Amino acid sequence: MSRGGAIAVLSPLAAGQWGMVTASQARELGVSRVDLNRLVHDGSLDRVDAAARVYRLAGSPPDPDLDELRAAWLQLGEGMPTARRLRDPDAVVCRRSAAAVLGLGDLLADVHEFYSPVRRRPRRADVCIRVRTALPPGDWRVVGGLPVTTAARVVTDLLADREDQSAVARVVQDGLRAEVLGRGELEDLVAAAAAAYGAPSPSAMAAALADEPMAAMGE
Repeated sequence: MSRGGAIAVLSPLAAGQWGMVTASQARELGVSRVDLNRLVHDGSLDRVDAAARVYRLAGSPPDPDLDELRAAWLQLGEGMPTARRLRDPDAVVCRRSAAAVLGLGDLLADVHEFYSPVRRRPRRADVCIRVRTALPPGDWRVVGGLPVTTAARVVTDLLADREDQSAVARVVQDGLRAEVLGRGELEDLVAAAAAAYGAPSPSAMAAALADEPMAAMGE
């Protein structure tokens, strides 16, 4: 395929997914691996993630904070367009990765974590798939063009993983400040994990995470 023809075919798809396309998506559109290599060589495409075979059209603005996660999510789509995947997500960003996207806390998200309704075996060591067959619609929303679990779901997931209490507290406090969490819901969110963290009650756990000294755990 000619350079102009390949760009014309890829551009509409890339416009809806951060300027990016995967090798699988390109193949579905008739753009071969050889065509992609030529476009990289002449500067029409940049490699976003060589392992994932994800490319960005030259001139599309990069996002250092989200590009690696977006590339990993695109790779999981196996050629399906983003718009279709967002209607019924086959992979939802979760746990530490979701906290990072939402700007909550300071947990290191060195592995890209996703919920999937089916078991998968990612080819990358930096991708973690957690099977969850029935994620309620209210537990995720689209953020930055990605399906991401809500702040409330992030808190319950981090507690289930027994993350450090102070790290979860920073997530909670950021969520309260950003008004993506409400104090009234905290007790329900922490109820299942309170005993494991040594809290005398869910209300004490919720208060401690929200940084209310009068209810600090252990008193």
